[in-house]
Amino acid sequence: YRLVAVLLVLVGIGFWLFNVSRPETRAIGCADGCVVAPPRTPGPTRVVTLNMLHGFPHFRYLPRRLDIIARELRRLDADIILLQEVPWTRQTGYAAEYLGGALGYNRVYLRANGNRWAIFFEEGEAILSRYPLRDLAFAELRPQAGFFEHRVVLKATAVTPEGNIDVYSTHLTDGPEAINARQTVALRAFVASTARHPAIVAGDFNAEEGEPHMVDLARAWQDAYRQVHPDEPGVTCCVDDLRAQDASLTKRIDYIFLVPTASSTLQAVAARRVFAHPFPQEDGVLWASDHVGVMVEVVVRSP
Repeated sequence: YRLVAVLLVLVGIGFWLFNVSRPETRAIGCADGCVVAPPRTPGPTRVVTLNMLHGFPHFRYLPRRLDIIARELRRLDADIILLQEVPWTRQTGYAAEYLGGALGYNRVYLRANGNRWAIFFEEGEAILSRYPLRDLAFAELRPQAGFFEHRVVLKATAVTPEGNIDVYSTHLTDGPEAINARQTVALRAFVASTARHPAIVAGDFNAEEGEPHMVDLARAWQDAYRQVHPDEPGVTCCVDDLRAQDASLTKRIDYIFLVPTASSTLQAVAARRVFAHPFPQEDGVLWASDHVGVMVEVVVRSP
């Protein structure tokens, strides 16, 4: 009986280890029919990307930061929002559902790491949209940087008044550069195999634009921020102290890329950094995340 008990314990531990951090096998949320937002202000399609900082295991200021993010996205009147490090915690539930509900937007979410049943936490990628989201797809980006670390890309087709736009949210490893570069190759292959319309690929690439594989990527795709601001640093990372008045950002690792098709392309007509300052609170100030986000305004052009 002792041997059987030991074997059962080992099997249980093995099962837990195997499932403690696994990508989900399906995206969840409300892809269509959940929009109750007021009419948008006129202008080109507005797209925002933000790594929102899950903050595991302490989740510092997470409920307050979620409120800040919701209010600022509402003020920006973004049409499509591509998020990374989107958490589920016992305190907040699904952050994608919370933000989607606060904005009155459609939303889809895909777990990348963690498991709320095993460790009461998970995080992943999310897409929020005032337009219907269709043709969901996703993939894990290989190779892995570690057994418990998974990097994924989530794709949907946004049905906009200007036509269908394929949108992708992703978060690449901050591990070895060689693995980050190979995940970028996997991302490009996934986009090439799933994009049927002009595409927007955004997220935290954990790589600066001067790295060889990012130079390569910018030749294949259009770096929307750099297209509008060829000479500005555009740094997006990282805020060390969320309660600080100022932050010394040193790296540009968050991007919005535009991917054309043979029949049409997207053009960035405006771009700026967002969430680029701390927000006033009763007890001081608070940054929304340790990353600064990027917002671009795009229009669809024919060749």
